[in-house]
Amino acid sequence: MIQFTQSVWLWGLAALALPIAIHLLSRKEGRVIPVGSLRHLHETTSQQFRGIKLNELLLLAVRLILILLFVLLLAGLFWKNSDRQLWVVVDRDLLQNTRAMAMADSLTNKNFEWRWLEPGFPKKDKSEISASKNNWQLIEQLHAQHLQHAIVLTSGLLTEFTGEYQPLGPHIDWHVFEPSARKVNVYAVDKSGSTFLRTMHSSAMRTHFVTDTVNVFPDSLQQATTIRVSLVADKNFEDDARLVSAALKSIEAQVPVAIELQSELQSNTDWLIWLSEKVKPETSAKVISVYPTQGNLLLVQHSVNQWQLTKRLTVDAALQSDFTIQLANLITEDVGDSDKISRLDNRTLPEAFFKKAEVKTAAVVDAGFNVPLLVLFLLFLAAERILAFVRKQ
Repeated sequence: MIQFTQSVWLWGLAALALPIAIHLLSRKEGRVIPVGSLRHLHETTSQQFRGIKLNELLLLAVRLILILLFVLLLAGLFWKNSDRQLWVVVDRDLLQNTRAMAMADSLTNKNFEWRWLEPGFPKKDKSEISASKNNWQLIEQLHAQHLQHAIVLTSGLLTEFTGEYQPLGPHIDWHVFEPSARKVNVYAVDKSGSTFLRTMHSSAMRTHFVTDTVNVFPDSLQQATTIRVSLVADKNFEDDARLVSAALKSIEAQVPVAIELQSELQSNTDWLIWLSEKVKPETSAKVISVYPTQGNLLLVQHSVNQWQLTKRLTVDAALQSDFTIQLANLITEDVGDSDKISRLDNRTLPEAFFKKAEVKTAAVVDAGFNVPLLVLFLLFLAAERILAFVRKQ
């Protein structure tokens, strides 16, 4: 079945009337006959233009075909094979969603084959559950299946989109069934004679955390581990050390974590803040050191467990770069169970994102068919130029 991605360009077929009109109104040049003398030749009235006649029919046909091919290229002509498969690809997270299951069952009754939204797209009767999935990669794999039509039913969790964006294309429909909002206690911590409970609130639009003070430590939660920070500073880094110490105290006062500040490197240290020009010691702890460089960022990551302060700490530099917030994001990253938090994150990538992106990309569906069409257009263009040159048109 022939289809078009940009059918509005078919109005360009009206341009076929231009070469027809030109060839109707053009007059063929007369033949030149050489003569030796004009003595016996008499002037007569030239023949009048009495009717409309098409000239240069071969050249006209080539030009009409050339315009036709150009319009088909702009319209995005492609061949839709009706023998290709129809799939409904279902996310296992939707097994308890009655709306999604009803839609999937309805599509299977319309000759759609049930597949799971997992690597390899296993059939419905396959019970293996994939440990993780990346929806961008799955979209790319769907394109490789060369399906006639695929309808994807998914929860659209934001954590399942990592890597490079992949356009859906017109043969893939993406339907998101948003999960219900949830409230989960993530961790608790005893600090300063009080128990602080960290609660995660997550919905399709937003995930945020709330800290409450409770009287009894929840039995179902483990206490968050203490963050052990070793702050080692030379004498000429005393001002820097005071700013770091003040930032750590502010973090402990505002965030429900317990921070143990040490003046020397210990075997159980989680973070080493090395404010010295001496060589850093070998340690399994994560390290923040001073290494003055050019740049606007104050705190940058150098390697897996190494961060660098790009300039000496001053009050102005710390305030302008939000040093306390950056430091808090670093040292409190592993306080809670990050894998658990990721699993509980209900934020989704809405359907509107894909629809807006598809309008912007407007990609050609089947480039394999349009390449021969483009080659054919170029061949006819070359033929038209040669014919026009030979016929002097």
